[in-house]
Amino acid sequence: MKNKIFRNYNKKILLFFLYFVFSLALSAQSSASKYKWYSPKEIIQNMDKLQSGDILVLSKGSSFRTMWGHAAILNEHKKIVEFPTYSIGYSESPIYTWQNLKREVAVFRLKNIDDNFKKALFHEIDETTTKPYGITFDKNFDKRLYCSQFVYIVFKKAGLKVGKNINLDSNGGGMVMPYDIMNSQLLENVIF
Repeated sequence: MKNKIFRNYNKKILLFFLYFVFSLALSAQSSASKYKWYSPKEIIQNMDKLQSGDILVLSKGSSFRTMWGHAAILNEHKKIVEFPTYSIGYSESPIYTWQNLKREVAVFRLKNIDDNFKKALFHEIDETTTKPYGITFDKNFDKRLYCSQFVYIVFKKAGLKVGKNINLDSNGGGMVMPYDIMNSQLLENVIF
């Protein structure tokens, strides 16, 4: 009897998880079509139009690891700073390292961004360099970070330092995903 109840409970959890993943994928995909997307090579060719502090969002991939999209920031040297995977944690690399990706990139910029905010943002980015990668269901927990949580946290903390409320999570859930950030009313899609 106990095993039967346990199996039914596991089935319900699995069904809920599958429903959640499917719903998330559908809602995010429908919002993606309203933005301008570029190939990684187009991004590299237009480096002069990018600004430090820009947010890069990768389109969703076909694997479980890439199905959520990906988010990163351009630092003061226009290098990509990100939390790409468990084994790496914080990473900083030239933008040309993305040139062979088989995904598209959308670029977003905080509306009315100024040098004062950028200075605070780069300070907050520097504070994350020793943190490990990790999934958490509390987007404000900053002891370990995943890609979009990193973007959310550093923008939020930089905003607090300059007296602004910068909350890039468009849906207000416990986690913040790349497409949640992309849909924030505080950002504009950069078009070359």
